[in-house]
Amino acid sequence: MNDSQSNQETGDREVKIAPHAIALTISGSDPSGGAGLQADLKAFQQNGVYGMSVVTLLTVQNTLGVGRVETMSGELVGEQIDAVLADIPPRAIKTGSVGNAEVIRCIGAKLATMRQTVTSAKCPIVVDPVMISKHGDSLIDDEAVAAYREELFPHADIITPNRFEAERLLGRKIGSSVDDFLEATEDLLDLGPANVLLKAGEFDGHQMHVYTEGEGLVTIAVDRYDTTHTHGAGCSLSAMIAARLALSSPEDDEDVRMREAVDSAIAAVNHAIHFAPKYGNGSGPIESRLLHFVD
Repeated sequence: MNDSQSNQETGDREVKIAPHAIALTISGSDPSGGAGLQADLKAFQQNGVYGMSVVTLLTVQNTLGVGRVETMSGELVGEQIDAVLADIPPRAIKTGSVGNAEVIRCIGAKLATMRQTVTSAKCPIVVDPVMISKHGDSLIDDEAVAAYREELFPHADIITPNRFEAERLLGRKIGSSVDDFLEATEDLLDLGPANVLLKAGEFDGHQMHVYTEGEGLVTIAVDRYDTTHTHGAGCSLSAMIAARLALSSPEDDEDVRMREAVDSAIAAVNHAIHFAPKYGNGSGPIESRLLHFVD
């Protein structure tokens, strides 16, 4: 942990606290607790990061599927963002499910304004372009996809789409070879973010990721587990990246800082998938209580 720490005596337990490690999630609510802002806040907490949340939408869902979605107005989302930023400045921000183009434009405008202040210039922004639920339900329309590209990606320090989200963003299918994944990642980078982490899915018995590192691309492969209990894995991955960035020092090299956050997040989420508690009767959540740094 690079941030300064203080020790607090809590009974007979000594707790290490990073006082400036604060992260904000701008996302939707999952009442079953496996995904959305609930998953984000759990990831923040497990890493010793103080978590804040702006609610973009409410869902009726559980491990079996999504029954209903109610999106907040852009005005209400904007007021929540203003209230948080005016009082408790975060050290990292992530966006998750956002609902529609109006909300995306609002978030983009608020982040652009925030970036104009000296204190917020180095606050990394992690954009998880949530478009399709774990159950295959489409969560946004074509106007919102365009708004992601035009209004939000230019402010992102990293975006974390999965293969299906990447295909929708690029307007084409992605092949199944490593070269196809690399080409898609380069094309996503052309949409404006500083970095891309493409969650490419299964390849050669592993879970494959492609990451833009400096001027090049690297592949990151981890063990793949035969399980359907992966609900919230994508949300937790982007939240973990935000948490690790909040814990790092803004004075550190940006490329090193981001790579360390990405590696930590992939390892932790993979560990949490392996030990999923198998809650619910459908695609259950990952084990969020294990979402911390893994060597």
